[in-house]
Amino acid sequence: MDLFSVYPELRDSTLPVLNDRALRLISVSGFVYDQNAFYLELSERRHWGRLSNGPDVIGVRAPQVQPDESDAPHQSLLQYVRQSWYATVELFPAGYSYVLDEVGEVHVLSKVAAHMPYFFVLTPPRLGGSMMPDALVQAVYLLPLQRIRAHHASVALLQVERDKLGRFLEPETWSLAQVRAEPWIGIAPVRSLPEDARLRPVLALRALRHLLEDGALPGMPAG
Repeated sequence: MDLFSVYPELRDSTLPVLNDRALRLISVSGFVYDQNAFYLELSERRHWGRLSNGPDVIGVRAPQVQPDESDAPHQSLLQYVRQSWYATVELFPAGYSYVLDEVGEVHVLSKVAAHMPYFFVLTPPRLGGSMMPDALVQAVYLLPLQRIRAHHASVALLQVERDKLGRFLEPETWSLAQVRAEPWIGIAPVRSLPEDARLRPVLALRALRHLLEDGALPGMPAG
């Protein structure tokens, strides 16, 4: 979907990274958190990868949906969290948005509407051709958690203590054994996972790591 059709406010932006560019919104994601922890999900088996030396690689990501023309993007995301996570979240109105461009530079949109994402991630198109956009875009929201029944979730959830999120994002991968050994990480509901599996933060989590390393984020809002 065209980014400016979904977020028409961006047409008035003066940021060169957004001006006169064909930008395609490919996914909508959000960070679920409360005062104690961040809540992430493990990718389904059909999306697992494999390292050259054999172990399965399981993606760790924020909840994510594809944009849908029938609903506002954040509404589709909230519905996914309700149905798959057995959780209720709300939308945090940050009042500003970050734009992480294709070369890793961070730009700021100030005084944005309450329904706007916390940040946008731009990545180069994967294929060529005359119909390809200038960049692909992921929109990422902040989603304060109201309540959750994690043991009823249809996907495996990873709970990371809030003050340890930066530490969790530091390495490229974690072994499943390391994750289970850390008292500040929990997995629910119980899933049968390969004992030699590696867990790898992907998508919005990689972008968040970049923003934290860049010093763009002074701190997440209170739950």
